[in-house]
Amino acid sequence: MKQFFTVIGGMGTMATELYIKMINRKTPATKDQEYLDYILVNYSTIPDRSSYIMNPELNDNPMPYLIEILQQQSRLNPEFFVLTCNTAHYFFEELEAATPIPILHMPRLAVERIADFKKSGARVGIIGTEGTIKNGIYDPFIEEAGYEVVHPTQDIQDLVSELIFDKVKAANDYDTTLYFTILDRMFKELTCDVVLLGCTELSLVEDFESYQDGLVIDPQDVLADVTVNMAMALRQVAE
Repeated sequence: MKQFFTVIGGMGTMATELYIKMINRKTPATKDQEYLDYILVNYSTIPDRSSYIMNPELNDNPMPYLIEILQQQSRLNPEFFVLTCNTAHYFFEELEAATPIPILHMPRLAVERIADFKKSGARVGIIGTEGTIKNGIYDPFIEEAGYEVVHPTQDIQDLVSELIFDKVKAANDYDTTLYFTILDRMFKELTCDVVLLGCTELSLVEDFESYQDGLVIDPQDVLADVTVNMAMALRQVAE
């Protein structure tokens, strides 16, 4: 197989499944042979990223696992890697150094999408795991683009964590009432102009029922757009 890409998924598995559905939906195919060539690695046993970031002394470090799988898959020589986990981008520099294969950077791509809708100075809210929020995985890209970063208050963050871990991950419960409450508070209480979904479990809820009362950007959806565009361009060059 030539002109393929590799998806490093399993963080979590249901969110990875959604990403695969997204790229298949977005691919302009009318027969089997027109879909994209890719390898999916559903590495679900990688230690939890947020738990390690928040308490590194008490939790297993996922970075060696991520480096190992990237180096294993690099031997197959994909055109690029896709990393379908926001929090895993905390380790991006180390992962990038571990392979000669390019890795798409989901947070950076998502922030670039904001310019399609908002001008410099917009208040950009970010919701995700505590590891993503407290370590500012999105913050430098938001600030470099000329926007203002808005983090959730602790009580909103507690609701986000409940939705991600207790509802979606633990029970496969896409609690849209809780999801809409979180977003209502981000837009109304914190006066955000746009909110980024900084966790792929939130992408699952947004895909299940979209929020209609404010501009929400789903980084996983942006990543799927870029993936399809890059893969289609590579295919055209090969032809």
